[in-house]
Amino acid sequence: MPGEGNEPVNDDVADHIQIDDAVRLSLREETSSGALVLAVAGEVDLLTTDRLTDAVTAALARRPAVLVIDLTAVTFLDSSGLSVLAQAHATGGQDTAVRVVTIQDSLAHRAVTLTGMDQLLPVFTSSAAAFAADAAR
Repeated sequence: MPGEGNEPVNDDVADHIQIDDAVRLSLREETSSGALVLAVAGEVDLLTTDRLTDAVTAALARRPAVLVIDLTAVTFLDSSGLSVLAQAHATGGQDTAVRVVTIQDSLAHRAVTLTGMDQLLPVFTSSAAAFAADAAR
């Protein structure tokens, strides 16, 4: 009964502790193509997009010819994450070609294609395909 102390406990603190681990980012240079690869893993949502935005900004500040944003390990991608991708494309402009890598039938791939983001950014199913497209430029 309510008020008797038998209500389920909503432990929001535990959820906040996990936020830092919800998205993992790594940036590396692909030596064969000279592209920068930003690998993203975990959930990309309103709580984690600030970290993704910072990583994209840092990558674009290096002014690579190509920035590959690898979403193959992303388990969730919401509109705030899609907004970061669109902003990366706009910021890269003519200096940096931004490419996205997703796994076919993943949630990230569905979010990118259902929203039409794949009409703005080239989307590939492997990093190798993204690099090969750059070589053909």
